Amino acid sequence: EKKEVVVITGGSGFLGQHIIREIQQHSANISEIRILDIKPPGKFMDYEDFIPIKTILSSINNLASVCQALRGADSVIHVAGLISYGTFPDFTNMEKINVEGTKTVIEACVKENIERLLFCSTVDVVIGHQDILDGNEETSIPKTFLFPGYPDTKYRAEKLILAANGTKLSTGKQLHTISLRPNVMYGEGDPYYVSTALQNADQNKGVLIRVGNGTALFQQSYAGNVAWAFLCADTALRNNPSQVSGQVFFVPDNTPLQNSFLFMNYFLTLRNQRLSSFYLPWRHVYVTLYWLELVLKALSPLMKLSLPAQSCSVKYINMNLYFSSYKSRQLLGYKPFYTPQESIEKSSLYYKHYKK
Repeated sequence: EKKEVVVITGGSGFLGQHIIREIQQHSANISEIRILDIKPPGKFMDYEDFIPIKTILSSINNLASVCQALRGADSVIHVAGLISYGTFPDFTNMEKINVEGTKTVIEACVKENIERLLFCSTVDVVIGHQDILDGNEETSIPKTFLFPGYPDTKYRAEKLILAANGTKLSTGKQLHTISLRPNVMYGEGDPYYVSTALQNADQNKGVLIRVGNGTALFQQSYAGNVAWAFLCADTALRNNPSQVSGQVFFVPDNTPLQNSFLFMNYFLTLRNQRLSSFYLPWRHVYVTLYWLELVLKALSPLMKLSLPAQSCSVKYINMNLYFSSYKSRQLLGYKPFYTPQESIEKSSLYYKHYKK
């Protein structure tokens, strides 16, 4: 079997590093891993490096640098992106990186005759203001996304990726593309999800205040399993492009469906922290934050003040949101590599000692 070169945009980040770990441990057919990122990688997991890694420090908006990173490669996993939430999301840079950057990556793939391009999208592209129970790839795009900015830019980038499928290359071959839509992720290196809850508890004498009555079922996935899904997708794209290219896939793992706060509780306990004995009705919190956001936006020409929480985040974790992995299991051969117990164990040391 021919040894291949894989490029990972955003390879220094949370998911990018998990993808590299999975490649190092499970990909006998890879001869070189290339990271394209604006910052050098810092290895935060314990595994052996069997495959050499080359790092190219550049923005994905720099066509010449992206072409250089892709030259001679076989596959590109495009993970680089900007997530910006809060009272004043960075719309300008999300547009520049998530949409324009994706255009640059596609252009470079065509120039450098890359045959496989995998895109990291998000479940947020189908999340509006309604619950989604057992959502699948036919679930419609909402008229209004729950979060401003990020899902819109990721959805438009995803459309660009899918539209590029079948593009003729100068070699006579074609560019085959695919998009995976991961859930909210936890695990070693997590900068956003559980880590934010732990920070909130740190700032409140070790107590995380519950918002909502705890009945909403929320789906979270271990980053190692999401990374494994990208390896499965790359294999499927190489072996059966006609079956899987130009399509989107949800890739939830086997982490039990549960309320976000209950999920956080295990990691809080590791740090001698806990959930509050009471809960705040989430709708009251949501409405209060919503009106405060309107006031702060009206005042923004004079001064910019940000709230510690965002109204849509409060709603997000109090909605029933979960998706089916049926299509990815059938067509990509995806089966979560790590059991829920292994996923929690691997994450525990990171969260126990987490400090911002």
